[in-house]
Amino acid sequence: MKTKKLMILGGNPETAALVSVANEMGIHTIVVDPVSDSPAKKVARDSYEIDGLDVDALESLAIKLDVDGVLVGVADILVAPYKELCERLDFPCYATDGAIKAFSSKLGFIETCKLFDVHVTPNFSENDVVNFREKFPHPLLIKPVDNGGGIGISICKDFKSFKIGINRALEFSKSNQALIEKYMDCDDLAAYYSFVNGKAHLSATSDRFTSKKTLSGSPVCVGAFYPSKHEKKFLEEVHPKLLKMFSCLGIRDGVLNIQFFRDENGFYAYDPGFRLQGEGFHIHLKSAFGFDQRVALVKFALQQRDESYPEMVSDNRMGVGFFACTVWVLLDAGMITSITGLSDVMNLSSYKDILVRFDEGDLVSKDMLGTEKQVFCRIYLQNDSLSQLHVDVDKATKSLDVLSNERSLILDFLSSRDIQPEVM
Repeated sequence: MKTKKLMILGGNPETAALVSVANEMGIHTIVVDPVSDSPAKKVARDSYEIDGLDVDALESLAIKLDVDGVLVGVADILVAPYKELCERLDFPCYATDGAIKAFSSKLGFIETCKLFDVHVTPNFSENDVVNFREKFPHPLLIKPVDNGGGIGISICKDFKSFKIGINRALEFSKSNQALIEKYMDCDDLAAYYSFVNGKAHLSATSDRFTSKKTLSGSPVCVGAFYPSKHEKKFLEEVHPKLLKMFSCLGIRDGVLNIQFFRDENGFYAYDPGFRLQGEGFHIHLKSAFGFDQRVALVKFALQQRDESYPEMVSDNRMGVGFFACTVWVLLDAGMITSITGLSDVMNLSSYKDILVRFDEGDLVSKDMLGTEKQVFCRIYLQNDSLSQLHVDVDKATKSLDVLSNERSLILDFLSSRDIQPEVM
């Protein structure tokens, strides 16, 4: 593996963690991203300023450098070019045409879910809303069909804000399309699947919690708790339908996360991601069961499959003898002058990992608010004692501070009050 060259598409902080794992395996990592100082480039052996959507340029570079494999990072928009590039170079690729159509476009996802009787968040056409402008139906969530991380999303409560929201979504959509959905004020959960040799395994479920303090854009996640209190019902009502979907889409390898709303009427699928996730499900899985999906994906890209991987990943879900959570710390706008308490967080008994996305001297701009760009860090905690997990969640948030001179920039984070498991 030490002689292998791996091209990785994308440069965000979450992709940087994937690059670091490949580095530890002795692989020569090459990151391509249009941003010159992107985090993944800072840890790669080599990097190039190329747009990940420019497949011709990527192919030319891969041939010139004689790379041995290609892998996509944590970016939905790069899954389709990743597949096309792998096909041109005759490299392994976990994405299929059906999966890309279903999971890389929000409209494609809605169409696919309907085929398999999986309910989605109620959605409307622009004409629907215009026709009822005098009787605005309810709060609406408007988002670009082909962007993620909360970018371009607006919550609209009247017709004036609706028109602004449409324009904002179109501004951030490469296909110039917006999706209009009912704003769901109910429980939120995620289902994380691993695919190995054509078999789908539900590796984890979690309850998601979002901030009420972001005044613009979409509700941003502040944390997750494993397992979801809705897991039993999910396995009964939704999981069998998804297995049929995955089989028909021809998915054999890879990882997939799908987010759902849950109210008294059932589950509503609303956001898929056919790649590693910013939430970092793989971190909890590694700590709990001893395997790292990043390693498995790197080996897959380089045709070095780990034969023990299928056995380790097989339907191992969170909550079997322990509890886990991820604490997302959100920042307000401002220049970061000092960061304190990180070492205290890392010394907690439940501590497993942390992903820090900002350094001292970085600016949190106002346009980051209401998107995942305002996330300072994600703290990964696990414990077989729920009460100790509660204690460590509160210790983590009390210890940590991010200052702009004398002003704390910390806006919101997960609280121990949020993680109260209740089977429903």
